[in-house]
Amino acid sequence: MDGRPVLGKSKTYRGVAFSLVGTVLAADVLGMPWEIGLLVGGLAMTGDCLSSFIKRRLGYDSGGMALGLDQIPESLLPLLGVWGVLSLSAIGIMATVGAFMVFELIFSPILYKFHIRQHPH
Repeated sequence: MDGRPVLGKSKTYRGVAFSLVGTVLAADVLGMPWEIGLLVGGLAMTGDCLSSFIKRRLGYDSGGMALGLDQIPESLLPLLGVWGVLSLSAIGIMATVGAFMVFELIFSPILYKFHIRQHPH
């Protein structure tokens, strides 16, 4: 390899496990099959790790912000994964990705302030 880390310092197996368990539980609460929750969680974590990998290759520091790259893969991949199963429209997917970006930009600094996140973005 090139000596750079593959992923950012904040990526952990524990975080992936909690995400998968959380999305399986959320699917159950929403009356959806657990497999949908597992797929959504798995694809969200895949998107998050993919963006982290790309950021390391582009030379961003761990925790450094890359607008769009930080939000789009993590929200788009799960939506594409359940597109057919949930009969999602392309416009609905684009709107959801946009809303995810807005919420991420608004709530990340708040979560950072309460020491829930390690970085403000």
